[in-house]
Amino acid sequence: MSPDTHFKRVPAEMGPPVWLLDRYQRRALLVGVIASIVLIIGAFIGPDAYDHFLRAYLAGFVLWTGASLGCMALLMTNHLSAGKWGLIIRRPMEAGAAQFPLMFLFFIPIAVGIKHLYPWVQGSARWNLLSWDAQKIILHKAHLMLNPTWFLIRWPIYFFIWWAFSATMRRWSLQRDANPLARDWQRILENLGGLGLVVYSLTMTFAMVDWVMSLDATWFSTIYGLIFLAGQGLTAFSICIITILLLSQEEPMRSLLRKTEMHDLGKLMLAFVMLYAYLSFSQWVITWAGNLPQEAQFFLNRLTGDWVNWGRFLILFEFAVPFALLLSRRLKKQPGFMVPFCAGIIFIRIVDLYWEIEPSFIAHQPQITFNWMYLVAPLAIGGFWVFSYIRSLKAATLVPTFDAQMEELLEHEHATA
Repeated sequence: MSPDTHFKRVPAEMGPPVWLLDRYQRRALLVGVIASIVLIIGAFIGPDAYDHFLRAYLAGFVLWTGASLGCMALLMTNHLSAGKWGLIIRRPMEAGAAQFPLMFLFFIPIAVGIKHLYPWVQGSARWNLLSWDAQKIILHKAHLMLNPTWFLIRWPIYFFIWWAFSATMRRWSLQRDANPLARDWQRILENLGGLGLVVYSLTMTFAMVDWVMSLDATWFSTIYGLIFLAGQGLTAFSICIITILLLSQEEPMRSLLRKTEMHDLGKLMLAFVMLYAYLSFSQWVITWAGNLPQEAQFFLNRLTGDWVNWGRFLILFEFAVPFALLLSRRLKKQPGFMVPFCAGIIFIRIVDLYWEIEPSFIAHQPQITFNWMYLVAPLAIGGFWVFSYIRSLKAATLVPTFDAQMEELLEHEHATA
């Protein structure tokens, strides 16, 4: 199929509606600036304000780094599978995966506040509160894992690897649009996607162990990285769906986005909701069956007092309600439903990260004291992430013009759509 054949069948203007993106970009920057100012002020007001700031900031950082990781992983999966489902969201996935340099810089406050966050930093306030047995366990892990030097060395390594893969995929994707017959692009991107998924799974797991699991340095879980993998997929799908639905007000997305694609993306969202629930439940079942003190403490800290109700809230709104709603074929194809639904999924991811992080600091405290900075920090980081994301989105056509599956995308709706 020649490029001319494609060009005659796609909308005349394939570039994104810049005026619409500019509007959202300005709003995102405004939210990021205001929330950052409020967050910085909050870090110096009240008892233990700086500690609360760091915990909230870590949650926001993990959320938006996970958004970029999820976009990169979905992009790799799409290239590897050659699935049509990813064609309509390929540019949003590429734009989301392009934010690793920004997130690398956003890690600096965590690196500076390492003594306030992690109990394995010897001589820190959290280290001094540990029992002798806990300190001995940490000392056994301190050689290459739980020590500040290697922690800070791994930080740029993670981001360099992720940036290298995401930048290469985006560059080759744009080169394929510019010269579709120059190379066997499909095979090249398949190979890169296959290798990238292996590297992503390993590096992401190590990163989540470093940044989140080591908040409780005596606890471990072999399924922990997979749980974050599913959560990142949910976040990335939510961002991509919101993007294409908001852009469907104008060309070219108005002509290209069909209910068929919305139905496909909704089904994939349902799959990730079930995967996340399955992995989370599996972690709990394995811990319950093993009944080992060093493994059970994670859940004991989250089954005390009001924390058990927080867990029930997550079961209800991170699995049961989304599962029930996404079973509906009609709802999956309704923009008026999917935009707020996906925004709700992102909010629930923030709640889930609070549940992951905060009990590591207030073990056995029956009453939940929710700090407002857990809501402001994701807004602060997210405002700048969305600003940079939209800038990347404006730098290319909104849909790959000369992809081999473009002709199928331009077909009439399927009868079952």
